[in-house]
Amino acid sequence: MSPIVRKSLPFVALALIGGVGVYVWKSGGLSSLTPTPAPPERTHSESIKKDLPPRLAAINDPGKPWQKRIEDFRNNLSSSCNESDLLYLYQLLAQGPPKGEAPEHWYVIANDLMEQLCLHDPDAKRLSSALLGILHDTKQPEVLRDYSVQHLATWINPHSHQGNPATPAPGPEVTAKVLDALVTAATDPSLEKSSIPGTTLMMFINLTHSSNPVDCTEAVEKLKPWLSAALEDGSKLSNPVRVSAVGAAGILDPEQFRPAIRRIAYQENGQSSIQLPAIATLGQSGQAEDIEKLQKIAHTNPALAYAAKEACKLIKSRFAHTSS
Repeated sequence: MSPIVRKSLPFVALALIGGVGVYVWKSGGLSSLTPTPAPPERTHSESIKKDLPPRLAAINDPGKPWQKRIEDFRNNLSSSCNESDLLYLYQLLAQGPPKGEAPEHWYVIANDLMEQLCLHDPDAKRLSSALLGILHDTKQPEVLRDYSVQHLATWINPHSHQGNPATPAPGPEVTAKVLDALVTAATDPSLEKSSIPGTTLMMFINLTHSSNPVDCTEAVEKLKPWLSAALEDGSKLSNPVRVSAVGAAGILDPEQFRPAIRRIAYQENGQSSIQLPAIATLGQSGQAEDIEKLQKIAHTNPALAYAAKEACKLIKSRFAHTSS
């Protein structure tokens, strides 16, 4: 997972990573007689380097090691970051990789550009518009669209802004807009074969289980019909997306989805890839009556044994804590 997800997720959230695997460390005229060549256009690198402050220009130089570039870039911005600096960061992000930059290096750099904007830009509308623009842009690489989901979800979480008064959490209007976009990203059929739905559902889990949770009630209600369909037998969703949906449903609304989760978990001759997140979810939201069936699975199904044992431990621990 990208390093921007600072808070550890529940066991079940780790289980639903199954379909998600695209994280890194963490884009003149003619004379009457002879042709007159047009003046050469500035290349991307030349354009940016001319405009960038010297202390930031190195981030756009593919001739230098990307690790060192990012380290210096972060250090320079940590000491000061003004409006001109922010505009340059947006410019870099919008224009994409300079000539000669390896794609995998650009992904790490672009991820850091988003991170720095989230850390330093107090203009919530400008920042959300930029990151939502990346998410909605079908021409952007899937990796960067996935990163935008992670940064947006982290950014609207009040917990991530503690101790950073320069960039307080965005207001309810911007937060609602971001949550709506995340619902769309999770349920968009055109994104089904990408990592984005799984990442988005993981971020919803993180938002609702933060120490200072975001009110995702309305967004989750919009997700519920899609989650219900994903849990049905014969769902046409891809297997990775169903894996993510099963895990998310059991955490976002355990009461409503527990019957469907149990049906999947205890289904004989079911798909182990779907049963695993269902069993893991029961560990988080199951009841004492689930222990016997989970123990049976642990002794009879090697593919599911570890998940079933861990789920039993979690249920027993939770009930022991409740009764003490």
